[in-house]
Amino acid sequence: MTLLSKRQKDILILLSKSKEPVTSNWMAKELGVSDRTIRNEIKVMQDNQINGSIVEIDSIRGKGYMLRIVDSERFSHALYEKTAEDNTIANDFADKDARVLYILKRLFLEKGFIKLENFSDEMYVSMSTLQNDLKIVKEVLDKYKLRLINRPHYGSKVEGDEYMKRLCLSNLLLNRNHETFLKEDSLQLIDPVLLKKLKEIIIHKVNKYKMDISDISLENLATHIAIACRRIKEGFVMEELTEVIVDDHPFEKIVAKEIIHKIEGLTGLVFPEAEIHYIIVHLVGTKLLHKKELVEFGKFDEAGTIINRMLERLKSELNWDFSQDREFVQALTLHIRPAMNRLRNRMNIRNPLLHDIKKKYPAAFEGAIIASKCIEEYLEIEVIEDEIAYISLHIGVALERIKLEKKKRKKVLIVCASGVGSARLLYYRLQNLFDQELEIVDTINYYNLSSYNLSFIDLIISTIPITEEIGIPIQVVNTFLEDKDINSIKSYLSISTHKVENHLHPSRIFLQQELQSKEGIIQFLCDELYKQELVPKNYVDLVLERESIAPTSYGNLVAVPHPMVPVTEETFWTVCTLTSPVQWHDQQMVQFVCLLNIKEGTQTELDGMFKKLISIIENKTIVQKIIKSKNANELIDLLT
Repeated sequence: MTLLSKRQKDILILLSKSKEPVTSNWMAKELGVSDRTIRNEIKVMQDNQINGSIVEIDSIRGKGYMLRIVDSERFSHALYEKTAEDNTIANDFADKDARVLYILKRLFLEKGFIKLENFSDEMYVSMSTLQNDLKIVKEVLDKYKLRLINRPHYGSKVEGDEYMKRLCLSNLLLNRNHETFLKEDSLQLIDPVLLKKLKEIIIHKVNKYKMDISDISLENLATHIAIACRRIKEGFVMEELTEVIVDDHPFEKIVAKEIIHKIEGLTGLVFPEAEIHYIIVHLVGTKLLHKKELVEFGKFDEAGTIINRMLERLKSELNWDFSQDREFVQALTLHIRPAMNRLRNRMNIRNPLLHDIKKKYPAAFEGAIIASKCIEEYLEIEVIEDEIAYISLHIGVALERIKLEKKKRKKVLIVCASGVGSARLLYYRLQNLFDQELEIVDTINYYNLSSYNLSFIDLIISTIPITEEIGIPIQVVNTFLEDKDINSIKSYLSISTHKVENHLHPSRIFLQQELQSKEGIIQFLCDELYKQELVPKNYVDLVLERESIAPTSYGNLVAVPHPMVPVTEETFWTVCTLTSPVQWHDQQMVQFVCLLNIKEGTQTELDGMFKKLISIIENKTIVQKIIKSKNANELIDLLT
């Protein structure tokens, strides 16, 4: 099987996910390219003998393309194998994101100016392609208040605050595979050997001072310090952080100085005082306070004030009363304090579970959006989606706890790499699903496993592979417990019994509309509902407000917008299909829109409604048929 470009791999992945023929038009919409591009790519793959002993791409007249996998193991290997060294350039830079990433890396690692011709030659792209890529580069830099300046005969250069440059670098790195940053020696942002040693130093110090940080926070902090080492070595020194009052964090200052002392001995670098302040910022942003420290929080503590507002708003707007749930309040307090420090210091933390949380716990995510508004109003700083998703984990735990009735368990240890929120969510889901068999005795991070007393543990359930031989059975599961993880045990979780037909009416179904934008679609649907006297006049503002916080596009050409808070007298859906897909958020295209309207004051329906919609969204065949529907009754039949 010949080496594949990223686009060809994307096409094969789309084909492999469908049990029915897929049209080139559909794939073009999904990948944001032309129909002709898809057909050409498939022809190239067929001509290059991708067909054969591994897979067959069949062209079915009038229906599209069908993938038949002959050898699944070889197919999987071929699809995801690293591109050979002598073929990397053409393949790597065929993808726009890869080019943008490369340009940013080159700009950050160069002290002087870089001529545009250099980029064009290095990536084998035209100047017009490069100019389009630079527009995206400028958009990325703008988010960090950085500027791309150009000087005739010299080239381009990034100017701005060193702190923001490092934030940009670390976020680019943490949001992508490390391999992208490690494979070229000339552009190696961080040394993998150094990164491993930095983690060891941090683990030793946080354990010494009884600080709890999740594995993800550990990865973030080590990456930030590794980038600091690279920048100091290259002569890029941090300016004084005027917004950080170091004396307010004496504990973190001690830990930071000890970490820096060890790193200086390891690397031979000298860290100026401003660099130590930089480490303090990250320690403040990642630290989780011990539960016993909660007693020190007075009623005027800002975290306590914000959480009280959250509890009030969740009760008034979603009818969820968590005021007596001490564990929820405690867990949220532990999370909110470092989250506020991160927001104040403009540290964008990565949440690798964001996509899964939005799809599998949409009701909890909606609650977290409402709760996050309390932080925004207090700090006057926008709360990003990744932070909202972490809050939704705590809300998800509280909602799962409400469902929990029995507490008889076996002795099980949970090992979770994703932090406190996801570990507790897994904890309560396991209790729900296996309440006759499991007694969860503890949840720990992977790096603490080697020092844990396992003498009384019968089973370890882990979200990451454990290669060490520890003499105890290990079950590796997905954080959200996929069906394969619980295949032989019935779920005790409540199953939605909502009947879609109760929420659909032909007067609220609008097919084959020629609308050009997300805002135009939302305005159209809200206007139609207002004409039918089903919503207040400001309804469109509520829907757009919710959309501005986090996009409601879920992939597969589907979006599910809804108002910030429930205001309608009944629960119903408003459906719209489009003649052509529109760009909803970033590169996500949408052609099927379901405006969700929830009855005011009755939130028992919310979770079930989302679950039903998600099951529809994930079925590509049904979505294709919905988009092609010519009348309302046909669409209702598909949805029910």
